[in-house]
Amino acid sequence: MKISLNKNERLDDLQRDGLMIVQDSTKYCFSLDSVLLSDFVNMGEQDTCLELCSGCGVISILANAKYKPKFIVGLELDSSLCDMSKRSLAYNNIKNISFFNVDITKSSEVDSVLGTKKYDVIFANPPYLKPLKDMSRVSPKFHSTKFETTLKLNDVLFISKQRLKKTGRLYLIYPSPRLQEVLSSAKEFGFYLSTLQNIFFKQSSNSALFLSEFSLAQKECVVLPPIVINE
Repeated sequence: MKISLNKNERLDDLQRDGLMIVQDSTKYCFSLDSVLLSDFVNMGEQDTCLELCSGCGVISILANAKYKPKFIVGLELDSSLCDMSKRSLAYNNIKNISFFNVDITKSSEVDSVLGTKKYDVIFANPPYLKPLKDMSRVSPKFHSTKFETTLKLNDVLFISKQRLKKTGRLYLIYPSPRLQEVLSSAKEFGFYLSTLQNIFFKQSSNSALFLSEFSLAQKECVVLPPIVINE
């Protein structure tokens, strides 16, 4: 399907099933962490799924291509990113994903879109960097997309606890230095770590990021072999 592209926008090849995605060079563009999370999540064909902080939609689009769940709903605060994600769906003729421009810290906005529905799978690549004392040194396009200026970890955990089925699964990606904080906060909301996978960059001996799966029932935690990025 033909779609219109705004100034500075382009169509990028996702290197899977001929899928393309709308990106804007002047705004936040997806990076490796999104691709890693899309591959880490686990969905069944009958699963109902919710993505928080869906951005340009790349995680949902890639995960959908791999797992083919019943449907995915994505919520995104940035209206321009949400608009791009909708046009990517139209271009790729994807019918079982819907994106909405919603502030997930506002229950009324979330409820207006989701109603009372709960989900089998929730996943998020949220803004996960602590704000700097001087944010003027950071490009404005990263202020709310990479830094916790408008959304914090507890906001993600709060809505996830509200919207996840008792047997559901929550998937997150965060910087490794925040692992202890994520585990502590998750426990406060009743989440238990069920799967952990560390991500290393070849030039460093320390884990840079971690992929995590949480559930609402305590069980043995599986630690997967680490991913090593050679770039």
